Parts: sequence; structure tokens; C-alpha cells
Amino acid sequence: MVALFFYMKFSEFLRDPISSRDHLLLIGNPISHSISPIMHNLAIDHHSLDLEYVAVEIFNDELPNLFSHFNSINFKGANITLPYKEILFNSVDRHSDLAKSMKVINCIQKVDKELIGHNTDSFGFVEPLRNLGIMKINSVLIFGFGGATKAVIHGLRDLGMDKCWVVSRNPERLKNDLTINFISYDEWIEYAVDVDLIVNTTPLGMYPNSENSPVDEKFTEFLADSICYDIVYNPQKTTFLRQAEKQNCTTISGLPMLIYQASRSFELWTGQTFPMSKIKEYLDNVFPS
Repeated sequence: MVALFFYMKFSEFLRDPISSRDHLLLIGNPISHSISPIMHNLAIDHHSLDLEYVAVEIFNDELPNLFSHFNSINFKGANITLPYKEILFNSVDRHSDLAKSMKVINCIQKVDKELIGHNTDSFGFVEPLRNLGIMKINSVLIFGFGGATKAVIHGLRDLGMDKCWVVSRNPERLKNDLTINFISYDEWIEYAVDVDLIVNTTPLGMYPNSENSPVDEKFTEFLADSICYDIVYNPQKTTFLRQAEKQNCTTISGLPMLIYQASRSFELWTGQTFPMSKIKEYLDNVFPS
């Protein structure tokens, strides 16, 4: 069985024998917290592929060496995480329609010698909603305007969303081309009662600060009658989702999103199906509910 987790500095990776074997990369900084190597190496092992998935931490001044490495015969594709999802947008030969519209990539597919940029985060976010039979979302309120918010908004547009409010600490400073409305944390309760879905895209509630939530306890009643979705996956049941459960809301944790975005990447690289249930069972034992 292959190692489930493999992490190293990019400079170390280039000197390591693994760089001369067929491999997939996770590119970012920092990278040591990521569970993508666990998921993808489980999938690789499941299909007995002669392939390894390695998380590499890279700095800006190393990017020219990374671009050269993309031409290596042993480089088969990559995932991209912060802070490089936008920086590496122009490092590929062409983009999927979704990635082109978002101007963000989190996956590089290599076909022969051509590099194709994709964004699988949007698919990852929407698929857990579809699995619950939710095929239409008219309106959404989103806490936070971080790296994942664009993927959330584009995904929800596929479900028919036409009204979107993003809650930010500094709404007056934000400009965008997504046709969304920015509001402050003092205003969100005015809009919450009229939306179908409330999403947390902030890190509030993430381990080890699991007690945090974007919602003050005294305002939890305003979550009622909405679907509540937290993209945080550790812990699976965040304080935000516990607050929502007390209001009898349908809740969705961030773990299914993480798994589904990984599944789309894996299928693009290998043409093989992602062993969803096997990986979900493994991660359920890693991350507390």
C-alpha cells in the first residue's frame, strides 16, 4: 500500500527520486495541513495505479522551476491551493469554460503535453446539495469573501440562484464582477429570513478554534427555515452547524465538498472513478462529527 501522506518542500522534491516517477502534485503554501494526499493516495491504491500524489510547498521565487517541471514526462497533473489558484491561472495552455469564467484554477490536467486548467471546487460545493435532492436555490447569504466564495457563487448559479448577499467585515471596500450584494455583519439578520441557503466560507469554527461561529448565539433564530452549509470540514459538525440544528435546519458539512472536488480532479487525471464511500469512511474516522 502506498503512503497516504507525502509532503515536502518543492526544492526537496526536485532532488528526490519520486520526481522521476509518475506523480501528481498538490501545490501551495502552507501545505502540511492538507488531506488531499490522503484522499488521492487512497484512490490510487484502490485502483493499483503506478502513480504517487505529493504535496509540495513552494515559494514565489521557485515558480519558474515549477513551470519547467510541468514539462517533465513524469508530471501527470496537479491540484492547486492557496495562494496560487489565481497566480497559476496563466501557467496552462487552455482552460475549461468554468475556470475561464472564474479566472481561478485548482486543478491542472495534462493531456499529452497540453496543460488544461480546471476548477473543481464549484462542482464539489454543489454536488452535496444535489444529493439531498436540492435542485433549485433562488437566494443565498454567504459569510465571508475568501478564496472559496467565487466557486460557491458560480456553483449556485447552476442551481438558478439570482439573489446573493455576501457578509463581510468591510463591505464598502469590496468590488467584484459577480453581481452580488455586500453587507456587514450588523445587517445580515435583515436578509437571512428571505434566503434559501446560508453558507459559511470563513474559517470560523475550524479546529482548533472550534467554538467560533460567524453567527452570534443571540441571533441563531434567524437561521431558521434555511439550509445551512459550512465549508469547514474539521470538525465536521461546527458550532455554526450545531446552531443551525437547534433551529431544525437542514445542515451540510464541508467534508462532502472536499471529497467531491477531489473526485472530479481524480477522474480528470486518471479516467478512473473515485472510491467515494471508502474515502468517506476513512475520513469519518479522522475528523470528529
